Amino acid sequence: MSDHYNLYSLKHFAGIIAECMDLPLPETFAPSVGWISAILKQRLNGTADRVVLYHADAVGHHIWQKYTNLFAPVYQHTSLSVPFLSTVESVTPVAHATMYTGLDPEGHGILTYTRPQLTCDTLFDVLIRAGKKAAIVAQADSTFLHIFKGRALDYFEAPNAVGVQEIALELITKDEYDVISIHTFDYDNAAHAFGPESKQALNAVSLEAEGFHRLAEALELYRGQHKILLTYSPDHGQHPVLGGTGAHGSKMIEDMNIVHFFGTI
Repeated sequence: MSDHYNLYSLKHFAGIIAECMDLPLPETFAPSVGWISAILKQRLNGTADRVVLYHADAVGHHIWQKYTNLFAPVYQHTSLSVPFLSTVESVTPVAHATMYTGLDPEGHGILTYTRPQLTCDTLFDVLIRAGKKAAIVAQADSTFLHIFKGRALDYFEAPNAVGVQEIALELITKDEYDVISIHTFDYDNAAHAFGPESKQALNAVSLEAEGFHRLAEALELYRGQHKILLTYSPDHGQHPVLGGTGAHGSKMIEDMNIVHFFGTI
């Protein structure tokens, strides 16, 4: 297991996506990581006009290291994997706010597990100003449905990861959205209940990876019609605690280190 923190902060995520779409980057956003966006734009042969962002909650770097085979469906549709560092606290509202605002927690104001509606600029606001149509598809009571609410987006929810994936597949088939942001947390729930490396939790990793595969296959049907960017982008990890359950929110390596996968079609 890695014993050091990954280099790149999650606050660069919004900048990478915006640069790959050739959208103006607000001054408040952390810049893109230039070499990442350059590689992706080269593989796109331009800039993306369709983007699908899949956020599998709490899947840590150490899970990828120890159970790499479970990510085969993700590898099948991606060509670049990059280690990232989560936020302090390493909890979903803080991390996803950072990912979509390009700001450290002190900048966007979510410092602990609270879920206020963000009033600062987000990637969704950048998309709206550019005339892009965006949707959030998430499990019921997802952080995405709280902190990004109140915007000119379409919001969809389902009770579990499979339901979310079905809605996302329908939206991809309709081909009406420029950006679809997806949040599932079956792994997070199972890891909290049974432990990060339990049979139940690892089954959830597989379920979410297979769901990503299904979405990517649907996107492949539009090869040549669109330039498509897709990502598998967790927010934080999770560590085991006494009693066989799981937790996160600490500065432990297991909570802080994650890996993102980027693909182009």
